[in-house]
Amino acid sequence: MNRNTIGLVWIGGLVLAVLLTVIGPGSLGAGVAAAFDHTFDTISLALEQLGDPLREMIRGFALAAYVVFIVLCVLARRRGIPAVGTAVVVTLGFLLLAGGPRDWSRTLQGSHWLLALILALGAALIMTRRVMRGTAGVSRWNVGPRA
Repeated sequence: MNRNTIGLVWIGGLVLAVLLTVIGPGSLGAGVAAAFDHTFDTISLALEQLGDPLREMIRGFALAAYVVFIVLCVLARRRGIPAVGTAVVVTLGFLLLAGGPRDWSRTLQGSHWLLALILALGAALIMTRRVMRGTAGVSRWNVGPRA
């Protein structure tokens, strides 16, 4: 990685530290939390107005996109492409948003399922690109191809 990039990251961290010192991390955190709450409430209200069939469709698409992502992770691992860490992070995020499998039959907030759909689709698209590029056996920690 370029030294200029690393230097910019450290400068950005220092600016953030000064900003948090002046504003205070509590008020900044409360503002961000309020913005997320407002966004979730707005999305949930819009989805409630559209009705149950759309929420069911979003839930179905989210689950299908997650399955596609997991299958792509398995294919990536078979080609020697690192995918386990990505699968763990996306799975934890998906379960955090959608709940466990026993909760999938219950009516959850539509905004959570919409966010789970966005997460699963994004992860599936990224894993698709990684598999199509076919960087078999090459990662940050492994310099050469696997034997």
